[in-house]
Amino acid sequence: MGLAQTAFTLKSRTVRRRSGRFLDELLANEHRPREEISELQASKAAAIARFAAANTVYYARTFAERGVDLTHLEQPEAWQRIPVVERSMVKEHRGEFVSTESNSRTAREAMTGGSSGEPLRLQQDSRVPTLAHAWRMYRWWGVEPWDNLARVGRWGFGLVDNLKTAVTWWPSKQIYLDAKLFDATTMRAFHRSIVQVRPALIEGYVGAMLEFADFLEAEGLSIPTPRAVATTAAPLTDNARHRLASVYGTPVYDEYRGSEINWMAAECRERQGLHVFADTRRIEILGPDGQPVPSGVVGDIVVTDLLNRVFPMIRYRVGDRGKLLDRECPCGVTLPMIAQPEGRTTDVVRLPSGGLINHGLMTMFSEHPESVRMFQVVQAADYSLRIKVVRGDDPLGDEHIRQALAHVRRRIADEVPVTVDYVDSLPQTGGKTKYIISEVGAAEPET
Repeated sequence: MGLAQTAFTLKSRTVRRRSGRFLDELLANEHRPREEISELQASKAAAIARFAAANTVYYARTFAERGVDLTHLEQPEAWQRIPVVERSMVKEHRGEFVSTESNSRTAREAMTGGSSGEPLRLQQDSRVPTLAHAWRMYRWWGVEPWDNLARVGRWGFGLVDNLKTAVTWWPSKQIYLDAKLFDATTMRAFHRSIVQVRPALIEGYVGAMLEFADFLEAEGLSIPTPRAVATTAAPLTDNARHRLASVYGTPVYDEYRGSEINWMAAECRERQGLHVFADTRRIEILGPDGQPVPSGVVGDIVVTDLLNRVFPMIRYRVGDRGKLLDRECPCGVTLPMIAQPEGRTTDVVRLPSGGLINHGLMTMFSEHPESVRMFQVVQAADYSLRIKVVRGDDPLGDEHIRQALAHVRRRIADEVPVTVDYVDSLPQTGGKTKYIISEVGAAEPET
């Protein structure tokens, strides 16, 4: 046992014993029979809903108004009577979501990045050793909690925070690149740190990870091959996965997380879908009528945090689209599975006829991933489509791109013009890249 593993084990039994016990619990849960996981999830979901009804203004009022039967919440019919929480509701009634257990010791302020609009402010339960979710996920990729890590994202750490991180994780090292401060100087310094630290995992926003990959290639730089690369904050398209794998020289994994509810699902080594962290989160896929849809059918992702008692998030519509998968994974993890989320519900292309194209556009270049590094669909107010493309290395790339655009034109029956715009890079917001930008307003207000 090396020094880093010994130190992690010692801390997990002493100063971080809550994290150690929670990790042990999560590791045990991932191999439980599917029926037991379902029963555990239903029990925890009912408990957090009953707690919220008794300890928050918002849920007490809304449950009473909707006639929610608190005694039978373990049953699907009773659970589905709980109204879905929209982002706008949290903004408008934020104070009413705060529970009686929230105080300076139990609550940690959190805020979304605001890449899709005004940031949302909420609270996380600081009593939950939530990082254990990541440790379990890392082990699926061959990365241990005590390994050196590198992260690219929205950090903004100050000197004190950096010092605290260094002390907390010693002798392991964690290095960061703030995606909001991307330039040649910061990326060059990050490269030097990677060469020195040799992280087992490089993790970060999809757009920021791609930009750093472009920097490495343009500068002729190389890095010690990590055991894994992981992405979050945007859909991991086939093109992006191929690009990252080719530059970093290692498998690329997708993880699903957010600021409102952190780790929710992640790929394992099989990469045939994401395992839902069903022992601590409940993910539902709802159709336009608000009812659950069968496995394999795309709908709105609605999530319940089974652990947050300071700011309960129950049946919260996260704003993404996805579908459940009815399969068992060869890896042996029995946690249920979800397909890669397909992007924001607001990422929609609208046609003059009233037709909608949601997220099928994400795969327009997937048959030839070497032809395109990144792309973005921009819809002007006149409904016309401009596909911004960052070329890849395939010598037949231009022909593949023309074929893909021809397919898009056929799909929309040439209802609007579709043009291609070759660019060197795509704009980002805090390291995040939006795949669909539209200036066409919705035909009617979203509900």
